[in-house]
Amino acid sequence: MATTVEFWGGVGVIGSSKVLITEGDHRVLLDFGLDIPRGTDLFRPPVVPRPQRYLADRLRVGAAPRLPGVYDPAMLEPGDPLGEPGPATAVFVSHAHIDHCGLVGTLRPGIEVHASLPTIGLLRALAAAGDGLPGGEPDWRPLADETPLAFGPLSVERITVDHDVPGASGYLVTTSDGVLAFTGDIRFHGRAPERSWRLAERAAGCEMFVTEGTALGLPAFPGPVRTEDDVVRDFAAALEAAGRDLVLLAMYPRDLDRVREFIDAAGAAGRWIVWDDAVAAFLRELGVAGVLAYSEVGLSGLRDNPGGFVYQPDLRDLRGIPDLADLPVGAGTVWLHANGEPLGPFESRWELFVEWLAVLGIPLRRIGAFGHATADDLHTLVHRVAPRTVVPIHTGAPERLHPVGGPVRLLAEPARAYDLGGRPL
Repeated sequence: MATTVEFWGGVGVIGSSKVLITEGDHRVLLDFGLDIPRGTDLFRPPVVPRPQRYLADRLRVGAAPRLPGVYDPAMLEPGDPLGEPGPATAVFVSHAHIDHCGLVGTLRPGIEVHASLPTIGLLRALAAAGDGLPGGEPDWRPLADETPLAFGPLSVERITVDHDVPGASGYLVTTSDGVLAFTGDIRFHGRAPERSWRLAERAAGCEMFVTEGTALGLPAFPGPVRTEDDVVRDFAAALEAAGRDLVLLAMYPRDLDRVREFIDAAGAAGRWIVWDDAVAAFLRELGVAGVLAYSEVGLSGLRDNPGGFVYQPDLRDLRGIPDLADLPVGAGTVWLHANGEPLGPFESRWELFVEWLAVLGIPLRRIGAFGHATADDLHTLVHRVAPRTVVPIHTGAPERLHPVGGPVRLLAEPARAYDLGGRPL
């Protein structure tokens, strides 16, 4: 039976990757991330998802795909046909970002979920800190790097790549009709670009190349691409410029390399980074050294010695914003935004966040670095891989990928079946 490929997420949007490869009575699902809405997010604050109805509510409003045979029947409406068993399915997660793994807790019991050991460790640490996946922990199976795993007639191989979270991976899926390669999320300007180029080397000449294309729909970079060295340098310089005043921080705690580098830079400046208690518990669960929780310092500690600290409040739902008015803000205080919460101007929370900083007189300085491949690097990647068909997903502008020298570009439609040559079935 011919191999089919279906795209159940990531089509025309950044995130929500879900690539389903079927051969005979076996299916491989690459990523199972939360759907990113094309318009307004119906679950944005102050809406609080109902834990007991998490999946059913999302399906009701189209915020999860109606993919047959993968969901836990206990999380569905009674009698929902999605609860019927389907073909044998295995899930392979590229990395520990919610737009790639956020739905794996809703999977049907018995479905194996494969990922790198760092990815599994990070998600288990989040669960231990009280921030686990909705629905519960799946049947995690660690998958070694470049070690093929047979699943029926299919064979899946994980390739470590560089991204802004540990354990990020791409995949090669070998079928009877050829190889499908998948980048997950990938970059070439981080600490380990050789990992990402290794995927290009292993995927060379594949039948279908499914690549993230985040940068394709974003404005061009105004200058040289920022690197992790730039981020750490700017963080250290900002600490020096702040003198003895409190510095505020927003960075993504799952970027463990940056967490450790920031802790070291803060220590060199005579400061401690103070994390909200949930993040501190998560980092300690992963063995990160030098972690200080807010409950161990308190507001009085920040007020007594503002120059001794960098403070990252918990602003995931913005309920803590009024607490900012209590902080000891000085003339040198600055909020350093290094890809943390809220993530950016595209979010509904961002405007309110910026308004509060303006009223409190806290300057906002963005010092982060892009976690995805630039448009130029994406085109170089496709050229090196030289697949027969390339499919850009995880982007709002897939039409801006222009392969040169042979590959056919497929602008996929959601849930439509294709063969490995990109022909609709």
